[in-house]
Amino acid sequence: MSKHLVVTYSAEKAETGHVDPNFTQLVYGDSGDKSNVMENNLEEGSYVFFNARIGSQRYITAYFYVEKILIKGKHDHEIGSIHASAKEDRLLIIGNRYFSKVLTVPLLLDRNLMEELISFGADKAYFNKKSAEGHSELVAIRDKTLNHKLITEEEKEYLIDLCKNRG
Repeated sequence: MSKHLVVTYSAEKAETGHVDPNFTQLVYGDSGDKSNVMENNLEEGSYVFFNARIGSQRYITAYFYVEKILIKGKHDHEIGSIHASAKEDRLLIIGNRYFSKVLTVPLLLDRNLMEELISFGADKAYFNKKSAEGHSELVAIRDKTLNHKLITEEEKEYLIDLCKNRG
Protein backbone atom coordinates (compact mmCIF):
# COMPACT_ATOMS: atom_id res chain seq x y z
CA MET A 1 0.00 0.00 0.00
CA SER A 2 1.30 3.44 -0.92
CA LYS A 3 2.45 5.98 1.64
CA HIS A 4 1.41 9.62 1.45
CA LEU A 5 2.94 12.94 2.54
CA VAL A 6 1.92 16.44 3.53
CA VAL A 7 4.57 18.92 2.37
CA THR A 8 5.00 22.58 3.25
CA TYR A 9 6.21 25.04 0.63
CA SER A 10 6.85 28.77 0.57
CA ALA A 11 4.53 30.70 -1.71
CA GLU A 12 6.84 33.71 -1.26
CA LYS A 13 9.74 31.91 -3.00
CA ALA A 14 7.75 31.96 -6.24
CA GLU A 15 7.92 35.76 -6.13
CA THR A 16 11.73 35.50 -6.35
CA GLY A 17 11.55 33.19 -9.36
CA HIS A 18 11.87 29.79 -7.64
CA VAL A 19 8.52 28.18 -8.46
CA ASP A 20 8.53 24.86 -6.62
CA PRO A 21 6.09 23.17 -6.59
CA ASN A 22 5.17 24.03 -10.14
CA PHE A 23 1.42 23.51 -10.33
CA THR A 24 1.29 24.10 -14.09
CA GLN A 25 3.73 21.30 -14.89
CA LEU A 26 2.86 19.24 -11.77
CA VAL A 27 6.51 19.02 -10.70
CA TYR A 28 7.97 19.24 -7.19
CA GLY A 29 11.56 18.78 -6.11
CA ASP A 30 13.52 18.61 -2.88
CA SER A 31 17.02 17.96 -1.62
CA GLY A 32 18.69 16.96 1.63
CA ASP A 33 16.80 15.22 4.43
CA LYS A 34 13.43 16.06 2.91
CA SER A 35 14.35 14.33 -0.35
CA ASN A 36 15.43 11.29 1.68
CA VAL A 37 11.99 11.16 3.32
CA MET A 38 10.41 11.32 -0.13
CA GLU A 39 12.73 8.68 -1.62
CA ASN A 40 12.20 6.28 1.29
CA ASN A 41 8.42 6.60 1.43
CA LEU A 42 6.94 7.62 -1.91
CA GLU A 43 6.22 5.43 -4.89
CA GLU A 44 4.13 5.71 -8.00
CA GLY A 45 0.55 5.96 -6.74
CA SER A 46 1.39 7.89 -3.58
CA TYR A 47 -0.28 11.23 -2.88
CA VAL A 48 1.54 14.40 -1.84
CA PHE A 49 -0.53 17.23 -0.36
CA PHE A 50 0.92 20.76 -0.48
CA ASN A 51 0.31 23.41 2.12
CA ALA A 52 1.44 27.02 2.41
CA ARG A 53 0.80 30.10 4.49
CA ILE A 54 -1.42 32.59 2.72
CA GLY A 55 -1.83 35.77 4.71
CA SER A 56 -2.31 34.84 8.35
CA GLN A 57 -3.55 31.28 7.75
CA ARG A 58 -2.28 28.00 6.36
CA TYR A 59 -4.02 26.17 3.51
CA ILE A 60 -3.78 22.96 1.54
CA THR A 61 -3.49 24.28 -2.00
CA ALA A 62 -3.01 21.17 -4.13
CA TYR A 63 -2.20 17.50 -4.22
CA PHE A 64 -0.25 15.36 -6.65
CA TYR A 65 -0.90 11.74 -7.46
CA VAL A 66 2.69 10.61 -8.00
CA GLU A 67 3.23 9.36 -11.53
CA LYS A 68 7.05 9.39 -11.56
CA ILE A 69 9.94 9.83 -9.16
CA LEU A 70 13.16 11.13 -10.70
CA ILE A 71 16.52 11.08 -8.91
CA LYS A 72 19.63 12.98 -9.98
CA GLY A 73 22.31 10.58 -11.10
CA LYS A 74 19.72 8.02 -12.25
CA HIS A 75 17.34 10.06 -14.40
CA ASP A 76 19.52 12.98 -15.53
CA HIS A 77 18.34 12.96 -19.13
CA GLU A 78 14.69 13.17 -18.13
CA ILE A 79 15.39 15.79 -15.44
CA GLY A 80 17.32 17.83 -18.00
CA SER A 81 14.23 18.06 -20.20
CA ILE A 82 12.10 19.55 -17.42
CA HIS A 83 11.64 23.31 -17.53
CA ALA A 84 10.93 23.98 -13.86
CA SER A 85 12.80 25.22 -10.78
CA ALA A 86 12.57 21.73 -9.26
CA LYS A 87 15.21 20.41 -11.69
CA GLU A 88 17.83 21.95 -9.35
CA ASP A 89 16.82 19.47 -6.61
CA ARG A 90 18.08 15.94 -5.94
CA LEU A 91 14.69 14.27 -6.19
CA LEU A 92 11.66 15.27 -8.25
CA ILE A 93 8.13 13.99 -8.30
CA ILE A 94 5.86 14.34 -11.30
CA GLY A 95 2.13 14.48 -10.67
CA ASN A 96 -0.37 12.66 -12.85
CA ARG A 97 -2.37 15.13 -14.97
CA TYR A 98 -5.70 13.32 -14.38
CA PHE A 99 -5.55 12.44 -10.68
CA SER A 100 -3.69 15.46 -9.26
CA LYS A 101 -5.58 18.59 -8.29
CA VAL A 102 -4.74 22.26 -7.84
CA LEU A 103 -7.39 23.78 -5.61
CA THR A 104 -9.01 26.98 -6.85
CA VAL A 105 -10.56 27.23 -3.38
CA PRO A 106 -7.76 26.21 -0.97
CA LEU A 107 -8.63 24.07 2.05
CA LEU A 108 -8.06 25.80 5.39
CA LEU A 109 -5.49 23.88 7.44
CA ASP A 110 -6.56 25.03 10.88
CA ARG A 111 -6.67 23.58 14.37
CA ASN A 112 -9.86 21.63 13.66
CA LEU A 113 -8.36 19.89 10.63
CA MET A 114 -5.02 19.29 12.34
CA GLU A 115 -6.82 17.59 15.23
CA GLU A 116 -8.47 15.25 12.69
CA LEU A 117 -5.10 14.32 11.15
CA ILE A 118 -3.79 12.15 13.97
CA SER A 119 -0.40 11.61 12.28
CA PHE A 120 0.59 15.20 13.13
CA GLY A 121 0.19 14.67 16.88
CA ALA A 122 -1.57 18.04 17.10
CA ASP A 123 -4.38 17.25 19.50
CA LYS A 124 -6.31 19.56 21.79
CA ALA A 125 -3.65 19.28 24.51
CA TYR A 126 -0.93 20.32 22.03
CA PHE A 127 -2.83 23.45 20.96
CA ASN A 128 -3.69 24.32 24.56
CA LYS A 129 -0.01 24.02 25.54
CA LYS A 130 1.10 26.21 22.62
CA SER A 131 -1.55 28.79 23.51
CA ALA A 132 -0.45 28.79 27.17
CA GLU A 133 3.12 29.46 25.95
CA GLY A 134 1.83 32.51 24.07
CA HIS A 135 1.95 31.00 20.57
CA SER A 136 -0.75 31.56 17.97
CA GLU A 137 -2.60 28.77 16.21
CA LEU A 138 -0.66 29.57 13.04
CA VAL A 139 2.67 29.11 14.86
CA ALA A 140 1.45 25.85 16.40
CA ILE A 141 0.46 24.53 12.97
CA ARG A 142 3.72 25.75 11.40
CA ASP A 143 5.71 23.86 14.04
CA LYS A 144 3.93 20.62 13.12
CA THR A 145 4.22 21.11 9.35
CA LEU A 146 7.85 22.26 8.98
CA ASN A 147 8.97 18.79 7.91
CA HIS A 148 7.36 16.40 5.47
CA LYS A 149 4.77 14.35 7.35
CA LEU A 150 3.66 10.83 6.52
CA ILE A 151 -0.10 10.38 6.74
CA THR A 152 -2.26 7.27 6.80
CA GLU A 153 -4.37 5.93 3.96
CA GLU A 154 -7.48 7.02 5.88
CA GLU A 155 -6.14 10.56 6.30
CA LYS A 156 -5.31 10.68 2.57
CA GLU A 157 -8.87 9.65 1.71
CA TYR A 158 -10.25 12.20 4.18
CA LEU A 159 -8.21 15.02 2.61
CA ILE A 160 -9.19 14.02 -0.92
CA ASP A 161 -12.84 14.04 0.15
CA LEU A 162 -12.43 17.53 1.69
CA CYS A 163 -10.81 18.74 -1.54
CA LYS A 164 -13.77 17.71 -3.70
CA ASN A 165 -15.49 20.62 -5.45
CA ARG A 166 -12.52 22.93 -4.72
CA GLY A 167 -10.84 22.93 -8.10
